[in-house]
Amino acid sequence: MKRRLNWILAPVGVVVVVCLPSIAEKAAPRKVDGEQIYKQYCASCHTGGGNSVKPSRPVAGSKQLATMATFKAYLSAPPGHMPYYRSIVADPQVLDALYHYCKKLTKPTKQALGRRIPSG
Repeated sequence: MKRRLNWILAPVGVVVVVCLPSIAEKAAPRKVDGEQIYKQYCASCHTGGGNSVKPSRPVAGSKQLATMATFKAYLSAPPGHMPYYRSIVADPQVLDALYHYCKKLTKPTKQALGRRIPSG
């Protein structure tokens, strides 16, 4: 009987030891950097909180930042050629970090909006 119990408990012990680190990782809160997310996904078209496609509609101060729900809805069905990043919308921590970073952006000045990059 004891031998049979060992055969049952040994694999259970191995599973617990192998899975325990991954369980602990999931339980520990991770630090998500909204600025890094913005740089990775948004900055190519929205440098400094602006909008290179429609300069008159910058991210900074946008009505899409009124609430988290509005922001999420906007990113869930982006207009025009703006890409949909499922990974941002599906991860509450990433979405929250990006939202709070975008809320801190300041509107670009008219001078910054009027600047053109010289062709080379």
